[in-house]
Amino acid sequence: MKRPKPTKASPRKRKKKVVSSADQPRLKLCYLFTTFPLVSETFLQREIRVMKEQHADLTIYSLYGGGSSFEGMPVHRFRLFELFLLVYWLPYWLIVKPGAIASIFRRWFTRPPRYFTNLEETFLGEAFALIRAHQIRKLNPDLIHGVWATMPATAALTLEDLIGTPFSMGAHAYDVFKKGGDCLLPEKALRAKVIHSSTRFARRQMIRTGAPPSRIHWIRRGLSSFPPVNTLRPEIDTIRILTVGRLVPKKGYLDQVRIYSALRKRGIPFEARIVGAGPLKEELEESIQQAELSCCVSLHGGIPHDQVQDHYAWCDLFIFTGVVDDNGDRNGLANVIPEALSRGIPVIATPDSGILENFKNDVELIIQTASPADQWVKLLMDLASDFPRRERLGKAGREWTEKNFDAHKNSSRLFKLMHAAVAKPTVSGSRSKKQPMGDQA
Repeated sequence: MKRPKPTKASPRKRKKKVVSSADQPRLKLCYLFTTFPLVSETFLQREIRVMKEQHADLTIYSLYGGGSSFEGMPVHRFRLFELFLLVYWLPYWLIVKPGAIASIFRRWFTRPPRYFTNLEETFLGEAFALIRAHQIRKLNPDLIHGVWATMPATAALTLEDLIGTPFSMGAHAYDVFKKGGDCLLPEKALRAKVIHSSTRFARRQMIRTGAPPSRIHWIRRGLSSFPPVNTLRPEIDTIRILTVGRLVPKKGYLDQVRIYSALRKRGIPFEARIVGAGPLKEELEESIQQAELSCCVSLHGGIPHDQVQDHYAWCDLFIFTGVVDDNGDRNGLANVIPEALSRGIPVIATPDSGILENFKNDVELIIQTASPADQWVKLLMDLASDFPRRERLGKAGREWTEKNFDAHKNSSRLFKLMHAAVAKPTVSGSRSKKQPMGDQA
């Protein structure tokens, strides 16, 4: 009788371990703001929300004022009286990290004179790092992110010198263009692992500054949600005009006063609302009074974002009169423009850098130079009387924002770039997608 051939035991199939998103190593981020939260910087609040949705382990610092919390997350505020602690921490770091302190002093004494145009911000950024470095080192973050290329990025740069944690930064508008940026900008641009720019114009400027093109990424800001579209009035008797933004020279508010004066002289019924706060308030109030426009132009100050929505719902037309300030400061893509477009409101805007690279004239919005005022009057009158055109512009604007201005999509891309920048190499030399530095033993 033939013996049956022995059969090989089939190997057991190993069950693949399913790893939930909760089990994945969390990216530990330390976010540095100048002031947080700010009514005028709602786009940064949206970014924080998305980072939280991505399960980032977030620690938030506000270097100059701000609130103590944001939507249940603590905000660690740096107080000016803490500067007295430099008498302890400066000698401490001089002993522990003499090379880093030497670099700081070298920056102070070897920079050209224009360095001192940003003296206060530079000093506060470095002082914050010296005083809070020990505390941040205990947090063991994977990455420190300065949301602006000025004070927050200066602090992040100095923290890397002191505790070795890599940093990333934002570079968008005033922090790049005002007075040409501070003299630390080339060093920050060269050393940052990731640079986030919300306009191509700012990206090109950072490349000229010295940023490696592979590290600077153009990522638009975004809206957390898309509000209901305004119901446009077919017949307009009194034109309702809205503008929203900080009361600073680069917003071109004095040009707006001239536009409103021209409307009044032509006998065109209108109401204009200016929503925002800032140092130009008194000068703007005086200009409105001198032009005898108090009856039809009103200032509403800085108000919460949900209250701003009421003003968007009220208006027929939104205008943006951004200009280049004498010190070089300018707007990027002002976030109020996508906000207005998302509601289907026709927008007239000046050809700022962010405007020209994002929009087509009379397709998504109307592009018009800041002067002369008579051309603005004609545009406003034409739009008020041309309902089909307003309807077409409103529809195109809404479609553009839905396609390009999704906060979750855009900020998620930034998160992935941060994660990749600090991932440790594997044994083979490839980069691990899920192993941030701070989560490894």
